[in-house]
Amino acid sequence: MTPEKTALLQQLDAMRDRLWAALDSVELTGEVYPGWNKRDFYAHIAGWEALVYQVFRDYVAGTPGTTYRFTTVDDLNRDFVATRQSQTAEGARLECEINRFAIRTLLQAIPAEDYGKIIRFPWGTNTIIEFIQGAIEHEQEHADDIILLTQGGSFTAAV
Repeated sequence: MTPEKTALLQQLDAMRDRLWAALDSVELTGEVYPGWNKRDFYAHIAGWEALVYQVFRDYVAGTPGTTYRFTTVDDLNRDFVATRQSQTAEGARLECEINRFAIRTLLQAIPAEDYGKIIRFPWGTNTIIEFIQGAIEHEQEHADDIILLTQGGSFTAAV
């Protein structure tokens, strides 16, 4: 791996560790975002990562991308949480960890020179670098919100 690719993947891992540490400080039934408890939040992450895994799996296999029926991010989030209603918080977190492992495995398999190529995601197109940077920023916003919440503050980022 190139130093740039290695650094990006290390940042992605470090931000996930920070997000999980923030979530560990929230009670199991505690609200993480308005109307969402820990399980719901893990379901949100698990759903997004299942979707991202499909995108990268299709890219690596050279197959056409999946078409999604959802038109908004809110629709996707509602589906991700509803689909995982029967999971425990621990089960939803485990799904997140399995999905992240699968994504990381695919990202490691993609040559560094392909990281600048455009990939179609359900929300639009990004290079792999842009996707990873966006994932890091998204998890940083969530971690910041959760840390603020546990210190008595209020929410700032959208789910």
